Amino acid sequence: MGATQDSDVAFVPKVWSDHIQAYFDRKMALGQLALVDKTLMGAPGEKVTFPYFKAIGDAQEPAQDEGLEVEPLQDDSFDCTVKEIGKAVGWKDKARRKSAANGSGINPNSKQEAEAQRQIARVFAEKVDADIITEINSSGKHEDGFIGTTASTHNASINYLLESKITAFGDKQDDAVAVAMHSQDFLNLMTNSTSGFLKADAQDPFWGAPGFIGRILGMALFVMDTMPAVSGGINSKKAWYHFIFKANPFGLYIAEDLNPEQDRDILHRETIVSATMWYGVLSLNAKVSSSDKRVCRGAFTTSISV
Repeated sequence: MGATQDSDVAFVPKVWSDHIQAYFDRKMALGQLALVDKTLMGAPGEKVTFPYFKAIGDAQEPAQDEGLEVEPLQDDSFDCTVKEIGKAVGWKDKARRKSAANGSGINPNSKQEAEAQRQIARVFAEKVDADIITEINSSGKHEDGFIGTTASTHNASINYLLESKITAFGDKQDDAVAVAMHSQDFLNLMTNSTSGFLKADAQDPFWGAPGFIGRILGMALFVMDTMPAVSGGINSKKAWYHFIFKANPFGLYIAEDLNPEQDRDILHRETIVSATMWYGVLSLNAKVSSSDKRVCRGAFTTSISV
């Protein structure tokens, strides 16, 4: 029969890693807004340290006979905790044979492997998005925008959305690049009589990303029901936080890339595949400078009883 050829190899970790990574990148919503850093990949420990330059002071107005004062260019660093996530799936030979998704040729598990790649990538992407939301929703990791106080009166509208980003960012509000909100807020926004113009363009870099709807007030709009709820609601009505982001609002730090593996239990006639990765997320709001505000959190009211 001859030596094994490359066509005889059914499972190639590098190929799996590339395929899962491609799915993973497409399935992320908020993760696509992150500053992704892989420079410290493989560094030991559960914490990684990132250096940055501190902001310099204001420009000087020297007198005619006065020299410029020399200000030192200082650097500092911040830490990010990384963790491991993983997922494993498996299928019995009998289940494969019974299923309509039964491969053929040298790799009868081909359809199961493709589906495993897709679904592992999806749950990884959802986990990263969930971790980002938890991070930016924490105290000190955002700036307050518009916070509604009166049920029904302070429902989402183009006016309150604009107020939210100006409250948080001031005259830098035009630097905002994206906003994420709950579907109930989106409903109120689109049905409000003062609703702004929502633009959807297939050429948009976020087109096809999970939750992406279009652009409003110059920002990419993501609608996600994973937005955190306001504890206790507002005036006995349900409410969810919305977030507005400038560029690079948070970091996604990859400490160890996707590591796919496969095993075969010949006694139980079962195929198992898994993947793991090490990463950390960190809000970059006011990290480099106290005035470098990058994440706004606000809350609109709804008419839904708690």
